[in-house]
Amino acid sequence: MHLVRVTLGSVDPARNQLSKATVIDLLWAHAQAGDAVEHVWARTGADLTTVVLFIRATDEKLARGQAIEVVTRALRAPALDGWHIR
Repeated sequence: MHLVRVTLGSVDPARNQLSKATVIDLLWAHAQAGDAVEHVWARTGADLTTVVLFIRATDEKLARGQAIEVVTRALRAPALDGWHIR
């Protein structure tokens, strides 16, 4: 299992306040069985959000790719409008 940290930035921090629970729920909602996500953690702030995904994968590079795919899918959700991977 590999730990992958992804930092998200907001283009408009005043408009894009997120709760930790919202971020975690959106990541789980967009994770697919093939992504092999075991656990999700998040820390939210005004202009930065850090997400950590624990991914079952044979190597770190594969785990990072799987995590980025999950986060990219989640970023398409209306609640994450204005957020991007930093």
